[in-house]
Amino acid sequence: MANELAFSPDELEVLYGREYELNTLGREEHFFYTPQGIVARSQVFFEWVVPHLPENFDSLLEIGCGEGNLLARIAARYPERNCAGFDGSHKAAQLARAKGLKVEQCIIDGERPIPTADVFLLVNVIEHIEDIPLLLACLRNSLSERGRLIFCLPIQDYGGYDVFFAEHVWHFTADQFACILRRNGLTIVHSDTEHAINHGIGLFVCEKSAGEAPPVATAYSDVIRQNVAVWRDRFRQLDDYVTAHRFGRVAIFGAGEVATLFLTFTSLARCNIVACIDDTKSPGEEKHGIPIYGSEWLTEHQVDCLFLTVNQKYHARIRDKLRDVAVRIHAIY
Repeated sequence: MANELAFSPDELEVLYGREYELNTLGREEHFFYTPQGIVARSQVFFEWVVPHLPENFDSLLEIGCGEGNLLARIAARYPERNCAGFDGSHKAAQLARAKGLKVEQCIIDGERPIPTADVFLLVNVIEHIEDIPLLLACLRNSLSERGRLIFCLPIQDYGGYDVFFAEHVWHFTADQFACILRRNGLTIVHSDTEHAINHGIGLFVCEKSAGEAPPVATAYSDVIRQNVAVWRDRFRQLDDYVTAHRFGRVAIFGAGEVATLFLTFTSLARCNIVACIDDTKSPGEEKHGIPIYGSEWLTEHQVDCLFLTVNQKYHARIRDKLRDVAVRIHAIY
């Protein structure tokens, strides 16, 4: 399933070259809460990807490396290897180079050759690409004979909400993406769609196929449309809840994608949101104009309702943490 409208080359330059902010903040862009403590997103991907790098590889190029949080970990692990990156964002490329990384601002359009590499790594990138066959052909042609292509991307098998992100051009189930890889001359040597922490993301490790792959027919799947229906129902439920209660002062817990989703598609943004609670952010930051504070803020300030705008797997931990705070808690995801 794809978005209805395609971006032109000029629009891509504006979107990714100038306006795209994810991974351009000068810090880690996301953290996971685990029983062992808080873990940075780049560390999770690093531990997931590294076991699948070819033994004794000489060169690695990360496409869409952002400011280089993951690339920096790989380069530190393999200081004797040639680890470099491309990113469409001018700001991200500058931040990465300031870390001493070899990163170039570049949007792959088929007009210029891609350097040969033993590993091409694309983490949450392929869903942004307008012409996937063109990109895969460019990467396959530049991949060394012993090399590997490694993809991480959102998959819709678990109710993914990225179908609402305008910059995500494509929305795949795991089976659909596997078919695309095979159709474009790649053999899948390993896949994983059940990461214990990074839920909703799939890992696909590929090598060049020995010969031309036969066309693969993909059966139509209504999984994505079902996901859209589920999320629209959640939006309606929140609108009904807000209308029924008409709270005075409210706060949200979580400054991530789920918060953006509900602030965009529901009436939550029209509430009097006085704070966003997120213990992973720095003092003085904002979420869509809402000041961000640590959870201790709730012990000193009164709100009528705290909306949990984070993954439901964290809800029990949050409720336990706030058990001594006199506040109504309402989970919206």
